[in-house]
Order: sequence, then structure tokens, then C-alpha cells
Amino acid sequence: MVLTVGLAAGGLRAAVAVGPARPASGPKTAAPADGPVANRSAAELKADLVAGAAQGKLTDALLKLFRDYTAARVREQYVPKNIPEDLWQWILASKELRDAILVGLHPENERDLRTLGRLSALRAKFGPKVDEFPHLALAFAIVYGYAGDEGVREPGLYFVEKNRPPPSMEDSFDYYLKNEKKMKMSLKTTPWPLLIYVADNDLPIIERRWALGRYGAKPPGAYGQVYYDVSYDEATINDEEGGRLASKARSLSNILQYGGVCRHQAYFASRVFKSMGVPSMYDRGEGARGGHAWVAWVGRAAKTADLLFAARFDYDRYFTGTLFNPLARRDVLDRDVQLDVAAMLRSYPGYLNAVAACRMYTMLDDGPRAKATGLLDGAIRQNAYASTSWRLMAMDVAKGVIPRKVGETMYAKMITTFAQYPDLTYQVLRMILEPRLKPSEKPKDKEITDNLRLLDGAFGLYVRAERPDLAVRLRYLQGQYLEACDRREQAMKLYVMASEKFATEHFGFVPLYDRACVIMKEDGKTDLMLKYMKMVAEKVPEFQADFTRRNNLVNPTYKHVILKYAAALREAGKKAEAETWADRLQTKPKG
Repeated sequence: MVLTVGLAAGGLRAAVAVGPARPASGPKTAAPADGPVANRSAAELKADLVAGAAQGKLTDALLKLFRDYTAARVREQYVPKNIPEDLWQWILASKELRDAILVGLHPENERDLRTLGRLSALRAKFGPKVDEFPHLALAFAIVYGYAGDEGVREPGLYFVEKNRPPPSMEDSFDYYLKNEKKMKMSLKTTPWPLLIYVADNDLPIIERRWALGRYGAKPPGAYGQVYYDVSYDEATINDEEGGRLASKARSLSNILQYGGVCRHQAYFASRVFKSMGVPSMYDRGEGARGGHAWVAWVGRAAKTADLLFAARFDYDRYFTGTLFNPLARRDVLDRDVQLDVAAMLRSYPGYLNAVAACRMYTMLDDGPRAKATGLLDGAIRQNAYASTSWRLMAMDVAKGVIPRKVGETMYAKMITTFAQYPDLTYQVLRMILEPRLKPSEKPKDKEITDNLRLLDGAFGLYVRAERPDLAVRLRYLQGQYLEACDRREQAMKLYVMASEKFATEHFGFVPLYDRACVIMKEDGKTDLMLKYMKMVAEKVPEFQADFTRRNNLVNPTYKHVILKYAAALREAGKKAEAETWADRLQTKPKG
């Protein structure tokens, strides 16, 4: 099976073909249905499923059994009490909807039932069109079903609400059906985990038409310019009433006409893209100049696709950001969403199989899990970018369910696989090492050396990936490990060297700095501590850029180290010198 994701190219939708999922070993199986298993209870199917999963081998037969079990469980719990019989039969008859719901959602709670209710409403109004656009319909059902009474607008976008209520689910879905041929990505073949970032469009229909009319002919290579079409109005930074946009409604046309700041630019661009059928997000984070918002979207990168960004300024070091995930209903790391995009492009069927393998693994108790790590291996073979398998591995290594060596072997594979996605490697490594930070007895020298080698390897990965934010966190983790191994002096030196190296950056080094100071103070090395604190205080910039200088936005890290150094000087009896340093925080912006 080949997944095709339509991407715009030269005004036409070109297809990026993605390789099929690797078939699980075992015989080929027919699609799951309500036939042969109808006379078997969910409990009976679960018993067989758990027994099969405990063998630790992902097969087609086991994947079918998982779907059959889920179908039986949902039927017993919800049909016809919460889910009408005809709706359930319709879902089972549609391969795309059935697999997505039985595996991708695995209905278990009220919001899943709301999703199926929303799907039923779309079916009632649009009939065969839902069968023609199953991924789009499911994306809408998820977004509106999971939102419930909260509404589909992102919680953080309070500044656009005035006189601009989002349309109903039906009206929004109808907009995409009527304009399907004008959309820049296929609404039929793009997987629903990406289309949720289209279905969550909060624009009134009239504004979507405006966006499509103005930008619909724009070539994909110029999408990044849309963000900059909104002129920057610096008067809006601290008080929206002071800008030209003032009390006007935050419609796209008004934002374009009157300008705004980064949050208006990011909102504008992301909603233009959504209105053209391009999965896109309002993204934001902390960088060298403080908080900032930019736009992210799924677009062409070389011969494939990726999560692309505009106004994510490298020189301001916005290494990570957060965006709102309408499925999770919370903010998530944008780098994790980028990994989700990679998973969808690798293989959507493989993604579902990997999810099923992980769900089966979690159904096992700790004892059987130790012998069933082949399920995680199988998940990785199906789709290495489906991150749940790696997280489960790390969690069970930390718990002692999976032997350390097995986990470290898997992690070694991960270093290569995720060279372009290093954030997950840090999350996994952090979990793997967590229990080693509190050893019951001092580890042997060889074990310490091996673990330090593992940490140094990860550090090298982050340096090559040009991710100093992760490199700093890695060094802090390494220092914690050294302290746990009773190598306090070595840890202190590592904290000092790393904090000195990264003192001019906005991120991360403060914990290194603070910990180094604590160790020196506790060890009675006051003179050395003061010398070190002065070196850092002289190195950290007061303002990170001309922009922050003009707006008197003092570097928070600068404040931290100055105040800490002044307090240490007072404690050491050097009050005059302490006041001199404290007075630096009262200076006016220069230039």
C-alpha cells in the first residue's frame, strides 16, 4: 500500500509517494469484520490477544486480533446504547474509518463517543461525501468532538475573538468540500493526524474565501512570505490599544491593512494556509529576544515534505516552540509534531500498526513485557518515526522491566534514526538514565565510563545538529550523574566549563551555573565561587539584541546572575562591591 500526500507545485497538486509499511510476519489476513468474531466476547478475544502479545512477535494475525478485540469491546460497551447500530456497521464497512477508529483512537471515553457523534452528524448532512473524504471527516469529528463546549479556537488566541465566532462544524466542512479542487493538499489522501491542523480552522467562512482568493495562486515556495505581508507595528508590543490595529476586529483583512506584531503575523499566515487546505499551526517560543510567535506548516522540502517554518529566526535561537494540538487538547512541542509529520510521510498504515503494537505491549504486565520487547521492535520496523515505541522502551528500562543493555542497544539505533530529530533522543535518554541518578550503591568504574560514553555520544549528536539547547541540558544531566556516582569535583568542573561556554546564550546554562555555585559554597570554596560568579556576570549580555535594547527588555539571565552575585558578595562582607553590581540593573538602555 502506498500513501500519497498531495503537495502544491507550480499551481498543481503534485504527489509525494511514501513507501509502504513493512508487512508484519505471518499469514496475510482479511480486513476485520463483525462476522466470525461476533459470537466471541471481548474478554475471550482479550485473553487470546494478551497470550499472543506475550510471544513478542508482531504478526498480521496479531494485528487483526487487536482490531477484532477493539471492535468487540466497543460493541459491548457502547452499541447501541451510545452508538447506533447502523453507524457502527457503517464504520466497520469503511476500511479507512474502521482502522483509524479501532487503532488510532481505540475509543475508551466520553470524548471518543463525542467524536463518533460528530462523525454521525457529518454523515447525516453530507452522506456519500463523507465516504469520499473519510480522513477529512474524521479530522473534523475529532477536532469538534474533542473540543466539546470549549470550541475549536486555540485557548491562547484570545486576541482574535472579538466579533469573530468560529463557524459550525458542518459549515466549515462544507467550505472544504466546495473548494476541494482549490486546496493545496489532497483532502482525500492526506492522513487525518495531519488534517486535524486544517479542521481546526477558526476563521469565519467569509475570511476563508478572502484568503483563498488573495493567496490561492501563490506558489508553495513563496508561502513563507505570507507571514511578512503583515507589516510590523512596534507600538502594539506592550499594548494593543497603542497600535494601528487598536480596537478593530482581528479579521485577516484588518490585520493585513493595519499590521500588528508577531502574534498577529503568525495567526494571519497559519489561517491563510488552513484556508488553502495546508496543515498549519500558530507556533511560539522563547528565544534570545524573549517571547515570539511564528508560523509552521506542512510543505515541500527537497523531494519530500516536512514541517516548515517562517520567522523562526535562527539568529534568535528559537530551537523549540509549542503549538496547540487539537487531538491532545494541550500545547505540545513543535519538534514532536515535526516527528509526527515524518511518521505520516513514511507510512500511515505502518503508523497504525506501530500504534497497535504499542497498545498491545501496554496490555501486558511487567513480567510478560520483559519477554515481549519484540513488539516494540516490530513497531519500529513498521514505522520508526512513531515515537510511542521509543518512549515505552525508555520507560520500561527506567523501571527495570527491560534490561539496561537491551535499552541501550535500542537507543544506539535511535541515535542514527533520529539524527534530524534530536529532541526525542534527549527525552528517551533522560528516562533511561533517571534511575541511575539515584543508585543504591556506587557503580563500578567501568559502568560509569560506559554511561559517560553514552552521554558524550549524545552530546556529539546535539553539537552536529546545531542544538546547543540540548547540549546544555545534556551536560547538566551528565553532571547530575557524576554527582550520583560520588564524583562531585568532576561534576563541578563540568558545570563550570559548560556554563562558561554557553553564558552568552539565552537558554539552559542557568541550572549549570546555579549548581556549580552550590557545590563551591558547600565545599567552602568561597573565593573560587566569587571569582567564577564574576566571570559569568561579566560575560552574560545585558541585552540580547538591538530590539531588546530599544525596548528596555533586559536579559532575564543577566538579572539572575547579577542578583545572585550581588547576594554572594553581601554574604561575604563585600557590601560596597555588591551594591555596585546591583546598581547595574538600574541602568537605562544604551544607544
